[in-house]
Amino acid sequence: MNDDLTTLKEQFTPKPKPFKVLENKREFGAARFSPCGKFLFAAGYDGQVHRWDSSGDEFNEVAPALGGHNGWVQDVAFDAAAPAVYSVDTWGRLSRWDYAALGEQPLPKWSVEAAHDGWITSVAVSPDGQLVATGGLDRAVRVWSAIDGTKRHEFLAQPDDILQVAFHPDGKSLVSGDLKGIVKLWDLASGQSTRQFDAGVLYKLDRLQDVGGARCLTFNADGSLLFVAGTKPVNGGNVQGIPTVLAFDWAGGTVKHTLELGQAGDVYVCDLRFHTAGFVMAAISGNPGTGKLVFRRLDDKEAFFTHTAIANCHSLSLHPNGNRLAVAGTNGGSNGNGKVLDKDGEYKGNWSPITILDLSKPTSS
Repeated sequence: MNDDLTTLKEQFTPKPKPFKVLENKREFGAARFSPCGKFLFAAGYDGQVHRWDSSGDEFNEVAPALGGHNGWVQDVAFDAAAPAVYSVDTWGRLSRWDYAALGEQPLPKWSVEAAHDGWITSVAVSPDGQLVATGGLDRAVRVWSAIDGTKRHEFLAQPDDILQVAFHPDGKSLVSGDLKGIVKLWDLASGQSTRQFDAGVLYKLDRLQDVGGARCLTFNADGSLLFVAGTKPVNGGNVQGIPTVLAFDWAGGTVKHTLELGQAGDVYVCDLRFHTAGFVMAAISGNPGTGKLVFRRLDDKEAFFTHTAIANCHSLSLHPNGNRLAVAGTNGGSNGNGKVLDKDGEYKGNWSPITILDLSKPTSS
């Protein structure tokens, strides 16, 4: 086991210094590499989807950005087999972009202006690329045709805000997680909810405030494990809680592993991936100015890699070649109430640096 862990550390611990930091004047909800590895896309709070050329080492931004959204672009998701990216915003719009054919005035292939009544929190694409799922604060889960954006299913059985959706790797079902930590399984053939997973430990009602929820959903490669992540809340207000990942057995519905990835001040697992080498990669954000990137195996008591130099980590994406990791955070000294002023007495808005970490190993001479 120690030899295995040593090998894992050698293979996947990023180099100490960032490979590159993409600085900008915008905030991003998520930053994701395209499956082909040629682009890095970021969901902008300026109502646009921004992109960088990630095929080489320069990471030059590609202009113009993809517009048409009215509110914050909350999330982006890709078709694994075709050059298509889907974007959703806080005003309820869902758009498909065929990014290999975008010209000087990019236009979406199709858009659904009112896919939800307001804030869409999550978007996911089926493994075969034929369906797109969205979830929102209108407590609805909807499934759309990837070809033309027509609605295929509408699920309204969850009584709370939908925070995340994800397709099972078999493509036959979909899961949705809500604010109370309930994860429902939807059968795509029947359109019915067949069972649910209870991640209620990730929720607390504190002083009339709903805190926590199933904020991250992902699977391992064969779909035998469902990962549900968020926080074990301690209190509301200035939320405190332990960043936590629950690994459910897909067949039995029971929790097989519980990973606590920090202290109460670290708060939320904001983004989560399960690496094929057998460990979770978690972006964690808590009190302003703090943040953690954590790699940990399921049976270990401690993480084999923890990085604390990126403030408020809220998104991570591994390049398809495995050599680059993009982590979106929020600038140090960030504040949302106008308190922090510059030397001229002006309030400067927050922005999201994207840190590119280098996981490549030196080749033997």
